[in-house]
Amino acid sequence: MTNRRRGLAALLLCAALVACTGEPEPVVTFNPSQAEFTTAEPTSTPAEPPPVPDAEKLAAALAKVPSKDLGTTSIVVLDPDGETLVSQSDKALVPASCVKILTALAALDVLGPQATFTTTVVAPADGEIILVGGGDPFLVSKASKSPAKPALLSDLVDQTVEALQAAGVKKVALGYDDSMFSGPQWAPSWRDEWKPYYAHISALMLDDGLKGKLNAASDPSKYTAEQFAKALKAAGIKVSSIKSRKATGDEPEIAAVSSATLEQILEYTIRWSSNVGAEVVLRHLGAASGQKASFTGGTKALTEWLQANGLWDSKMVMDGGSGLSSKVKVKTSILAKAVALSLSDQRWQAIPAGLPIAGETGTLKKRFDDAKEAAGIGQVHAKTGTLRDVASLAGYLITADGATLTFAMVANKTNRQQTKAYNWLDRSAATIAACGCR
Repeated sequence: MTNRRRGLAALLLCAALVACTGEPEPVVTFNPSQAEFTTAEPTSTPAEPPPVPDAEKLAAALAKVPSKDLGTTSIVVLDPDGETLVSQSDKALVPASCVKILTALAALDVLGPQATFTTTVVAPADGEIILVGGGDPFLVSKASKSPAKPALLSDLVDQTVEALQAAGVKKVALGYDDSMFSGPQWAPSWRDEWKPYYAHISALMLDDGLKGKLNAASDPSKYTAEQFAKALKAAGIKVSSIKSRKATGDEPEIAAVSSATLEQILEYTIRWSSNVGAEVVLRHLGAASGQKASFTGGTKALTEWLQANGLWDSKMVMDGGSGLSSKVKVKTSILAKAVALSLSDQRWQAIPAGLPIAGETGTLKKRFDDAKEAAGIGQVHAKTGTLRDVASLAGYLITADGATLTFAMVANKTNRQQTKAYNWLDRSAATIAACGCR
């Protein structure tokens, strides 16, 4: 684990200089301008690295960015070696959705980037079928352009109808099984006022757990089964009943649709800050780590992974995987180190690939929208975070001199002045990007 905690440049340099017999092996490096890992043949004379800003000058420039009335603010900037360049009030604060970076790191390491999750239909007896949830966060009712959402309910219906018709079955009792996940679908620490709008988490979910835009299904498993039954009826199969029923695992399978790979799911989750994606993946992390596939089990698994991988401080608290809980506390420096770790190895490439680009993609598309923030456009790649009285930003950026720096910035107790908080975050990141500071 020692190597993992080294900075990006140190890791890449180590990979390039390892002595071996025979021809030197190609070197895999992260290309920050394209947000992807690339493979190149080793060279005998490595290029001179871009100059890094002077720490004192950069800190002075950041201190000039207005942060009045934003409560507690914290900034940590790491140099290409993963060493601290600037640290201003590094504390354990509420990070909001930036915690998704931590969830993604652990899940990709434990489950593997190519993991997939399958929704199935089984037939325990003639005239009986069970829709079994496999924990696909992005099963959809309509075809999506996103590679993160390939599994269609209609495909599952088509396969089921074909199997039933081949068996001469025209009427079924429909059961639905969401037992892969346990515990409450709504976390105790989430605000009750969100229940009509935010998805309740289940192993059997359709359309992000929503019945329409900002209209959450109170029981996503039952709702998915109802939509499945509706489609069966439209195809000529009568459904006599719908009820919760656990499959034994021995029933013959008559239909199946698989999710995207975990790295595709998490790239989407990071780019669009999907709470559903993060919380469903957290439950898979729990199960794969020997814990329960629940909010609590996933939280414990995530905590243990962070502790084992040098991304922990005694003042930190985990509570879920999405950042919806205001009980979560993470040191700003840990967020910055987590980003640096994601740039160090291909297993985590979904994270830098998914980070929104300032002024261009994802949750940053409409940010960095004034002259004081213009230097960050296209140069800042970062995860956003927002809760009541909380705003955060964590990612990497390319300076005016071409150096790649990782950073994290958090504001707590913002008095709901989100516009001011976003301006502070965006102007601070733009300041770093523009600063030669040498």
